[in-house]
Amino acid sequence: MKVKYLKYTTEELIDNKNFRAWILHGKKNKQWTEFINLFPEFEEKVQTARKIILFLHENGTSSQSAMVHEHWNEIQEFDKKINRRKQFIRFGGYLKYAAIVVFALLIAGIGYRVIRNEEGPYQFSQSTTGQGNNDARLVLSNGQHIALRKNKSSIRVDNTDDAIKIDNDSVINMAQLDAHNNGQGLNEVTIPYGKNSYIELTDGTKVWLNAGSKFAFPTRFTGKKRIVYLTGEAYFEVKHNDKQPFEVSVQGIIVKDIGTRFNISAYESDKNIETVLLDGEVELKEAGGFSLLNKEIVMKPDHKASFNKSEKVFKVVPEPNADQYITWINGWYQFSGQRIDDVFKRLERYYNVQFIYRRPFPSSELIAGKLDLKDSLKQVLTTLSDIVPIDYRISGNQVIVNQRVNELNPRN
Repeated sequence: MKVKYLKYTTEELIDNKNFRAWILHGKKNKQWTEFINLFPEFEEKVQTARKIILFLHENGTSSQSAMVHEHWNEIQEFDKKINRRKQFIRFGGYLKYAAIVVFALLIAGIGYRVIRNEEGPYQFSQSTTGQGNNDARLVLSNGQHIALRKNKSSIRVDNTDDAIKIDNDSVINMAQLDAHNNGQGLNEVTIPYGKNSYIELTDGTKVWLNAGSKFAFPTRFTGKKRIVYLTGEAYFEVKHNDKQPFEVSVQGIIVKDIGTRFNISAYESDKNIETVLLDGEVELKEAGGFSLLNKEIVMKPDHKASFNKSEKVFKVVPEPNADQYITWINGWYQFSGQRIDDVFKRLERYYNVQFIYRRPFPSSELIAGKLDLKDSLKQVLTTLSDIVPIDYRISGNQVIVNQRVNELNPRN
């Protein structure tokens, strides 16, 4: 790789055919990657140019791209004239940045409609998933409601048979569904507390939905990207497709698959959205706004990313126990270094109960253990009381918990 690229401006990188071939088609990927690793100060400029190229490629039509390229060349020519005259014109540098702003606004004008439609917050039409509501339900894109009777329901969108299969019993004809909405509508699943579900999408991607979750998905993926919507918790095993990336839109952030297994926890009542990556890579960014200005976070395996919903900040840390975050799909809850009230919150959702404790437990005390969620609530609480000193009483759908006081003079 030639060292001359280090002196390239962002606009020169965008205009370089070798650079564009790497970004769009992966040509000479190894050489470019090694070059960036060797000169890390070059990466920021690369990422800026990359965003502009991908934005034009993914969101602009060929005529739009040509128009933008033409305007970009005009801006470059204007900048060259300014540079030739800047010894006479004191404010030449400012005009250069003004030209770049004009270019950014141009792209924004082209992309506004796409951004607004695809990255805006999705409004679920379903009712609440909280305590006291035991109605698991699938609402098809034509408005038809289907009750999910089992505690662990399954939904499979089968391209081969052109049907949606529910618990291997009900069968929905996909052709009739597409005829109703031209294949553009979304299907919604609502899973209340106390239940969960497994969904296999038309592309082969597998999704496990935890208790208290909502999920929206199309019958078929027909656009440039495969996008689904989530609130609650879900584990994904994504069928990777370079030509049609998979994205999860969840309460203000976008999680983009790069060949991946990952878990997302994004309940409306939680302060943070947590993404735990087990395999592959995911790319995280805040949804909405002008996408070129949104900083993207690329996660590696065995890491956890937390997005603070109020502060709009990402935090990524190593997570050596990443596998523990998906034990719930097999009916286990394994935890390490967890606060007891966080454990209570998870049990509330799984068993559809409410924990009541008069005094908060010490937040500095972290616990570790393993609970078999296939057991009854009483059995689970008995096991939990061996891990942490608590006394409990079950009254209907409420669990009254008190911290157990150790005897002053324990026997030796």
